[in-house]
Amino acid sequence: MIVLCLVNTYDKLKKHEIHLRSIARAIPLCYAFDFHLALYDFNFWRNEREMVDEVVSYTTIGEPEYAYQMLDKNRIHIIDKFPAHFGELIATTPEPDRSKALSFEDMAKIIRERSVTFLIGLGRRGLPKDLMRRAKYHFEATGRCVSLETCTAMGVIATTIHFARVMGWKR
Repeated sequence: MIVLCLVNTYDKLKKHEIHLRSIARAIPLCYAFDFHLALYDFNFWRNEREMVDEVVSYTTIGEPEYAYQMLDKNRIHIIDKFPAHFGELIATTPEPDRSKALSFEDMAKIIRERSVTFLIGLGRRGLPKDLMRRAKYHFEATGRCVSLETCTAMGVIATTIHFARVMGWKR
């Protein structure tokens, strides 16, 4: 099981347009590559269906049926803690801690052997320090420590994971 987890680093009590747009961009990526989508610290919705209904009605990004198919297959999760079956936490960052940094080859091996959750911070502050410490691994997707805009990073990370898993891709 591979989970892309968006981590809300904005206001925890107030919904912003960026929340809706980022989720709308993440859903087709997760659908295309057969990943789960988790939303961590998104306390605005009572349940996943309410969130999907709002995202689909608010934005035209992606196809609504992708979101509803993922929802029906229990592949969208609103969480406030990481369930054990989500596996190892991997922080995505342009500045990985050397002791936790994963090479592309090591990442490819890990995702083929066990469940993993890739943490992606929304906003310019990136992931909170406590999640960076909790993550067993850090993954830098560009190979050059380049900081990317969140939605661009989501696409790069998802594509890299997909090729590493499906094709045994190596850089």
